[in-house]
Amino acid sequence: MEYNFPLGIAKDDYFCNRVSETEHLIRNIHSCMHTVLISPRRYGKTSLAYRSVARCGFPFVKIDLYMSRDQKDIERAIIKGINGIISQVTGVTEKILKGISGYIKSIKPVLEVSTDGMKLVLQASEFQSSPENICEALQILNAILEKKNQKAVLLIDEFQEVERVAHNSGIEGAIRHVAQETEHFSFIFSGSKRNLLKSMFNDRNKPLYRLCDEIILERIGEEDYHKFVDKFSKKKWRKSFGEENFQAIVECTERHPYYFNSLLRSVFLQKEFPNQQGIKDLWRILSERKHNDLLSETKDLTGAHRKLLVAIANGKNQKFTSQEFLGEIKVAGSTVTRAIDELVEEDFIEKVADRYQIVDPLLKTILLKIG
Repeated sequence: MEYNFPLGIAKDDYFCNRVSETEHLIRNIHSCMHTVLISPRRYGKTSLAYRSVARCGFPFVKIDLYMSRDQKDIERAIIKGINGIISQVTGVTEKILKGISGYIKSIKPVLEVSTDGMKLVLQASEFQSSPENICEALQILNAILEKKNQKAVLLIDEFQEVERVAHNSGIEGAIRHVAQETEHFSFIFSGSKRNLLKSMFNDRNKPLYRLCDEIILERIGEEDYHKFVDKFSKKKWRKSFGEENFQAIVECTERHPYYFNSLLRSVFLQKEFPNQQGIKDLWRILSERKHNDLLSETKDLTGAHRKLLVAIANGKNQKFTSQEFLGEIKVAGSTVTRAIDELVEEDFIEKVADRYQIVDPLLKTILLKIG
């Protein structure tokens, strides 16, 4: 038996814990409460969304805005997602088309022949703005779902790209206009720039202010992870994984979900039952393999940014403007304060209680080597 701990979507037995978050999201979906999922990158936001929607059994699409470069790209992606939902709602009849006619202004609804019969496809108007097309398409979707007495879910990933590439375009307002009225579909918003994402929903001057319920994903607890690893250990080696081995994984990965699975993949590829040193060696091999990739992510950082990252990796995680610290790194206090804010904004570091830590444990390991 192979043990392929997923680095992407975690399903079935590979989905660890997140019980309360799953139940929370399922409640939101059933009540058409829109949700924003907030966490650092690679914490399992998409896995949580997929698992929750699967349990609801509603039509569902994922709309990824990562490659969007302007508002037309965003428009195309969202309308493609809307068409994906419509294609899952079977039995689009002339009665349905008549029922939505009041919402059709410029978008062109086209009936296409597919392997499953007739399929309704919405074609955006060239003469309307992107916000107008998105608003109209969402209204048509809502009308179809209402006629079919159906609910649906739209997961929009990398949603912060709307703010980055289409700032003040009106797209956020168009989404709100329909989202605040619908009782037939819900949005799940997520992204990789959590601070920018937070500002889009928590700034009273932004169109999406207080539209959504927030679910904040933390790192999975030790107890839950221990049970998770033990379950697979007993299948493969017929015995418990052991406290020392488990703590070796926790020490290396700091319970970061992506890296926890990455290291487990390597451990469970071994034929022999692991030991602490073997686990640490596998982590070292992983850091060597990813060394250049991770450092390339820091290539645009200034010298002050890099000095701060190395200092935080080495455990200097507070009192950054003290004379002692500034003397050590030889950087002005104002520069340090600005650099800290920028590193938080880009998700290189995060504040936990009154201290800062490196978000990516593998980057921390590499920084310790070069620091």
